[in-house]
Order: sequence, then structure tokens, then C-alpha cells
Amino acid sequence: MAIIVDKEQKKKDIAVACTDLLLDKGLKNLRISDIATTAGIGKGTVYDYFANKEEVVFEIIRNLIIEHQNDLSERSDKNTPCRQKVFYLFDFYLCEYKDYTKHLEVYKEYLDATIASKNPAMYAFNVECIGFIQQFLSVIIEEGIANKQLSNAANKFIEGIIATERGFMLMGWTENKCYKQNFKNYINTLFDLIEIKP
Repeated sequence: MAIIVDKEQKKKDIAVACTDLLLDKGLKNLRISDIATTAGIGKGTVYDYFANKEEVVFEIIRNLIIEHQNDLSERSDKNTPCRQKVFYLFDFYLCEYKDYTKHLEVYKEYLDATIASKNPAMYAFNVECIGFIQQFLSVIIEEGIANKQLSNAANKFIEGIIATERGFMLMGWTENKCYKQNFKNYINTLFDLIEIKP
């Protein structure tokens, strides 16, 4: 009798097995043969689940986003102020609670490859990733409004917060400077304006 394989689970398993490989080698140096060896499968089997290495990277990044969301959930509860939850959400950039240095290097390579290749699949995946962040941030802000921690106007700042974080990140990379404190100051100033004072 043939063994039935859950294809989606197998993709996740391959991605999980190769996460450290991607973080150590980076996107440019990642090879399908490395993925196969690390996942303990044949090179041809990789192609049964992924069309190319970019698709493997997409799956790895999806898993990292879920891991980051789980970290956010573990760090916060209903009593955690919205401002603090936002700092937890953007810890990927700030690296105050967990070291995401390697993740940021891979993300930088990913953005470089996306811009250089003009690959529609990479553009679409970037939109998907921003959508995840926007969804998490929307939940935080909506909970803050519902709990009377934030004014109703707070939900108008969701896209701006994301754009500001990405802007500071890109400025830092292109100018070889660190804008993390600038981003923290921005968030603190914004929350000083939108938080409802008791």
C-alpha cells in the first residue's frame, strides 16, 4: 500500500529543517543541494515540493513569521499595554528581546533580490509578509480601542507605523547607521498622542 504524504506538512518540515541553513548561508549562497542534504531528502524530492529555492525561502520566512507571532503571544497577555505589544511586534527590527541579526541579514538579501529580479512571485510574497504584520498590528490596535486604551483614531496609523519601521530599516542599511532609537521615539510619541489617559 502506498504511503500518503501530507504535502503541506512535508513542505513545512523541509523549511523547518533548513531554517538555520538559510540564516547561516544567506539567500545568495543557498543551493538546492544544501537544502536536500539538510532536510535529509534527495535533490529531486525538493522539487516535488518546491519549484525553486525562492519557494523554500518563502516557506522558511512564513514559519519565522509564525514563530515571531508565537513569541509575541508568549510575551504579552490582556494586561500588556498596547504600546508594549507594538514594541514586541517590531522586535524583528529592534532586537531587544531576541536577537534577529541573522534574520535581518537574510531579509536584506531578500529585498535586494526582489528589487533586482523584478520577480512577480517575490513581489507577491513581500505583500503577503506585510499583510501578516498589518494583521497583527491591527489586532493590537483594535484591542486597544476596544479596551479604551487607545483613541478611535489609532487605527488610522497602522500603515504609517509599518512604513516608518521599514523606512528606518532601509535608511539604516543604505546609510550604514542605526535608526532603532528613532523608531522607538516615533512609536513613543505616537502613543503619547493616541493613548487615552486615565
